[in-house]
Amino acid sequence: MPESVKLSPRLQLLFAKTKLVCFGRYAVEVPLEAELITGSVGLPALVKTMNGGQEASKVWVAGDIAKIKADNNTAEIVYNGRGPVDASWQLRYFEDEYNKKRGALYFQTYINKGDITFLIDDSVRLEKKFDEKMDTESAAARRQAVLATNLRLRAEDEVPAESGFCIKHAFIPEKLYSDQETASAGLFLPSVPDVTFSISSNKDAYGDYPPAEFEKYKKELSLLSRIKQAKTDQGMHYPSRTVLREGERNVQHWHGEESLIKRADGVHDFEWAFVGTPRDVANPSEFGVTMFTKVEHNTVGAAKSASVTDDEAVALWDKLLSGLKFRVKVPGASEGSYHLQPKN
Repeated sequence: MPESVKLSPRLQLLFAKTKLVCFGRYAVEVPLEAELITGSVGLPALVKTMNGGQEASKVWVAGDIAKIKADNNTAEIVYNGRGPVDASWQLRYFEDEYNKKRGALYFQTYINKGDITFLIDDSVRLEKKFDEKMDTESAAARRQAVLATNLRLRAEDEVPAESGFCIKHAFIPEKLYSDQETASAGLFLPSVPDVTFSISSNKDAYGDYPPAEFEKYKKELSLLSRIKQAKTDQGMHYPSRTVLREGERNVQHWHGEESLIKRADGVHDFEWAFVGTPRDVANPSEFGVTMFTKVEHNTVGAAKSASVTDDEAVALWDKLLSGLKFRVKVPGASEGSYHLQPKN
């Protein structure tokens, strides 16, 4: 494990007051000023959020129907009516005739809660997969109903101490851990506005690989192996860079690798990655963190200069990375790898 770099006085001031923010099953300790930008979250259906009440949700539904029909003239909407809970609406459709033949039915359930509307977006294969039981339309509808029923509003500063998923403005209790899970989020720090810090997790990535085959392939997926292969493939064309730190890096119980470099244009390009085991909630098969500086208008390198020095960039990286944990304990997670004690 590398030794952490000490925070500079201004970064110490930045972290003088902190808070806990959550996304998916994770939580991160961040400066009080930080803004969490929640990305896509799936359990296993993607859950999207839009501000606006029932009238806004009607516009959303109408727009989605128009898009479905415009994207392919063989699309077929098989259900367009009331959803499984109060103040909800549901669409079921085939994107095109090809997806109808293969049994790929899409569900979209819109749930209105006050001034916020949530969309549960689910693709269902109504056929037997190589290691899963046959899904059915009624089973998929029940899954949508369970998600819709369990979804509850969550205040921005609320970090629930129970098993489940944090999504933007809401929380979905869940402790089966059997479905695919994805989660992503980013941080915005007003004191260093050109710095972006992003996290993504995919529990069942590479889940189609037989376990023995995946274990053989696992080494090639590691961050340092990918960097080494890129150097080999690109040869003299591999971009010039200054390595600030590179090697193995544990974050909680995740035995991953990191690469902290400074590009020729002054961009700090930091990455940490962990390759776990498909279907293991405590060790997601694809889990990574990135940090960039000199970001402006969502473009890396667009800012005139980095707002942090090399040492400050590394110190900020270490501090934020050390604050990434599960929100509450999940099966297989070690002690200390979660922020809150779960409620019984």
